[in-house]
Amino acid sequence: MHLGNLMELTPRLNFASRDRAQAGDQWGPRTIPDWQIFSIVSGEALLKLGRQTYRIRSGESVFYGPNSPHYLSAVRPTEYFSFHFSWHETSPKPEHPAFNIKNVPAGALNTRPEGCSVFVPGVGEVEIPHHFSASGLDSIMTRIVKEYHDEGAGYIFLLRALLMELLTLLIRQLAGQSKGALVSKIEPALAAIRDNPGMKWSVCQLAELCGYHPSYFTGLFFQEVGQKPKEYLIAEKLRQAKTALLKGDPIEKIAQSLGYTSIHYFSNSFKKETGLSPSEFKQNPTTMRGLLAIEP
Repeated sequence: MHLGNLMELTPRLNFASRDRAQAGDQWGPRTIPDWQIFSIVSGEALLKLGRQTYRIRSGESVFYGPNSPHYLSAVRPTEYFSFHFSWHETSPKPEHPAFNIKNVPAGALNTRPEGCSVFVPGVGEVEIPHHFSASGLDSIMTRIVKEYHDEGAGYIFLLRALLMELLTLLIRQLAGQSKGALVSKIEPALAAIRDNPGMKWSVCQLAELCGYHPSYFTGLFFQEVGQKPKEYLIAEKLRQAKTALLKGDPIEKIAQSLGYTSIHYFSNSFKKETGLSPSEFKQNPTTMRGLLAIEP
């Protein structure tokens, strides 16, 4: 499964937990309705996925999706994080996967599991393996679990932000492991857009920052980012607008900082891209039905 550009993902957390399993505890064979990251804090577990069996130890994780029959078991007492999520959702409101988890015959485990890859600007296509190790993520995983269970005011929006951070940090590590840290040839232009999204950047100005001819720069920009410079600028404005709205910044201030000539123009542009007005996006629900616990 190709997810598209990392910058355009709108993931939604459906479930999060930090729990313990005893030796012999097992889940499956089964399928789930979304995607899952199962990460071990301590202990050891086995995952049967397709024709592969993965031994998961402390600091390691497994990852699989809705079209991947699997069987998970604890080899010895194990502490773990479990996250269920979707990659593309308009609403950030969690949808608990419990009612759509299905048991499958043992023979279904021979089904080839679905793969997953994402385009990372400045790096290229990054495949997310079914079994991997990643460091330094325990802190944000703990925050996600806490927010999910505490259900504080506006928590569903914060969950989306934290999930985006977790996935980005994970994908960054995987990209570094597979290809090494690559330096973008257009980083001066990307930095200029990020730092001054309200400026009316022209292709010539951005190309000059990188020392390239405009036509060569445009081709290189699309190759690295997957978007034309103007499209990237619009997307960056939208990203920063969303962040500012969730922080509670006044809409008028956001419009001015991003170079819009009026609140009306900003509101129309924002709604065209997101389907919501800035005011609608800014609203934070204060209550939500509690969700049931779920096994990993």
